[in-house]
Amino acid sequence: MIQSSSPLQNLPEKLSSYLKLGPLDPRSIHGLSLKLGCLCSTFLCNNLLHAYTSISSLADARNLLDEIPHPNVVSFSALIEGYAWIGNLKDAVKLFNNMQCRNEDEFGGGIGLLPNNFTLGSIIKGCARVRDFLVGVQVHCRVIKSGVESDAFVGNLLIDMYAKCGMVDCSWKVFDLSLGKDVVAWTTMITCLANSRQCWCQDAAFQLFRNMVCSGVQPVVMTFASLVKIFDEPKRFKQAKQTHGFIVKLGIEVDDLLGSALIAMYGRCGGIEEVIRLSARLKHDVVSLTSLLVSYIHNGFDVEAIDIFRKMVSEKMMIDPFVIASLIKACSDLQELRLGKEIHGYAMRNSFMSDASVSNAMLSLYGRCGGIREAERVFELVVEKDIISWTALLTSYCQNGYGEEAVFLFRHMLRVPLNPPIFSVTGAISACSTIPTLSLGQQIHSRTVKLGINEDISVENSLITMYAKCGSIEDATRVFDSMKRRDTISWNALINGFSQHGFEKEALEVFDQMHKKGFKPDDLTFVGILVSCGRVGLVAEGCEFFNLMSKAYGLLPKMEHYACMVDLFGRAGRLEDAMEFIAAMPCEPDQLVWEALVASCKVHGNIELAKLAAMKILQIKPEEPSPYLTLSSIHASEGIWDGKAHFRDMMNERVPKKPGQSWTEFQVLHEDTLDILQAE
Repeated sequence: MIQSSSPLQNLPEKLSSYLKLGPLDPRSIHGLSLKLGCLCSTFLCNNLLHAYTSISSLADARNLLDEIPHPNVVSFSALIEGYAWIGNLKDAVKLFNNMQCRNEDEFGGGIGLLPNNFTLGSIIKGCARVRDFLVGVQVHCRVIKSGVESDAFVGNLLIDMYAKCGMVDCSWKVFDLSLGKDVVAWTTMITCLANSRQCWCQDAAFQLFRNMVCSGVQPVVMTFASLVKIFDEPKRFKQAKQTHGFIVKLGIEVDDLLGSALIAMYGRCGGIEEVIRLSARLKHDVVSLTSLLVSYIHNGFDVEAIDIFRKMVSEKMMIDPFVIASLIKACSDLQELRLGKEIHGYAMRNSFMSDASVSNAMLSLYGRCGGIREAERVFELVVEKDIISWTALLTSYCQNGYGEEAVFLFRHMLRVPLNPPIFSVTGAISACSTIPTLSLGQQIHSRTVKLGINEDISVENSLITMYAKCGSIEDATRVFDSMKRRDTISWNALINGFSQHGFEKEALEVFDQMHKKGFKPDDLTFVGILVSCGRVGLVAEGCEFFNLMSKAYGLLPKMEHYACMVDLFGRAGRLEDAMEFIAAMPCEPDQLVWEALVASCKVHGNIELAKLAAMKILQIKPEEPSPYLTLSSIHASEGIWDGKAHFRDMMNERVPKKPGQSWTEFQVLHEDTLDILQAE
């Protein structure tokens, strides 16, 4: 005779089913279960544990676990996974150990619960989340001891855990020892290699992908979404195209995730045409538009990037801090201060300024656009100033000629204390070049020795430039001679140092040594060489060097080089040759070229040519005072007093006056800067 089951026997299953129906607070089911006396059901309690951990209510889950009369491995695993998910590895490991030591009877006998692959997997996830390599190794040993090392689920998690701990070699060993590699294993290993910053990992990821295909394992969307990360520079464009072609050949649907990843890939590789074609076929959501915006910025299409940003704002899309920081950088590159201020306002309204990348980008923008006071205000409002914030403000000071402020800020960095990176130190050294004060430069040089970075090539290059600009070419030469490794910048610094101090012969000798050592000169090298040739009257040699730029080194002359050549001809009194040279220029001469001609005309008394050159400067830069003074002096020398007064009046109208500073005020400030790096 078959007996019908009691309704109460199915109550735990029914209560469990309610937990899966939708957004229901597990506390209500917990309370009802307690009232109905159903907590003796381990099945129901396990479902309640999962419900609590899914809403991160771990305190309630822990209390429930203590109430379960007979918890099993699923009970412990559920809470362990909850702890691991929020990164609470300490409590996860503690519970993991308690589970194995748990006694089953009240007399102290029995054995603990053995972890299964899900339990071990949860602990491994926790290690990956908090990047705890040491605990991860211990769990790996427990995996081997439990005999589940061949389990694909556990093996894939171990690969991921080691990679996130920065131990890609260990990930590779686990992958290599895996017996039945499925698509998840291959994809996990490719993802680990693609996310690694080690230089060898990119090629290894691509080779592993090829091995995967040769092994007969068909890649999936996630495989390609990870693989395309390795194509991050123009020289990998061909591989990127091949990978995209393979996706098409396999018939894999390019969804929004993969499509956005492909846009970002082509953006990094310089394939802007492919970016535009792909974006036209994708649904324009926040992910795809973000990838498109960043691709535009990466390839110099800053105006198009700003248009995308405006579209995202108008459609009320969620914009992340990375996009805001990228846009601010675009405004910085375009010198678009007004637009940068608009984005600054947007960032403030949407609470993005608390993000370090955004505030640091704003500092750089204001510094590059000359808004030094705005940069200071942004810096003051940054709550948690990191080393990049300090360095961004220091760089802003240097870019705008605030040398003393830069040095004072560097002192403050040392006393916070902050361990300044090398580019902060080189910025402080450059600031000494703008003051210029030799004693300050020597103090910072001593500080580089104390920090152990005095032999860094960028520091040594900055020291050469600083000593030369501060008037000590001997110290500049000593630093250069002591360098264990040199680059083109090192040679340029010494060549220009000699040239600035009137040692033209030595500058040319250094250039000859540079050539013999196999270093390739750049634009700045030839500026120093042409200046040196002009000062010692080596016109023929200067012309030869100018021609060598394009013929021997493939360098297109810039306006500075044209100005140097005009000065070269002018110093030698060959003003007609200078005018012929200007007329033959492939581009319109700028202020520098005409100023070089004006200076030579003054020396050689060619008033008419000086007039012509000064008028050209007026047309190019009407706010520049020097042409007004030149024309005023020329008219005075010719006795044309009305003309002199006319140009003086024009200067007063057009040239903005800068506030003055007394010598006493400057001297006090200057003396305060002495010994500023000494300990208080």
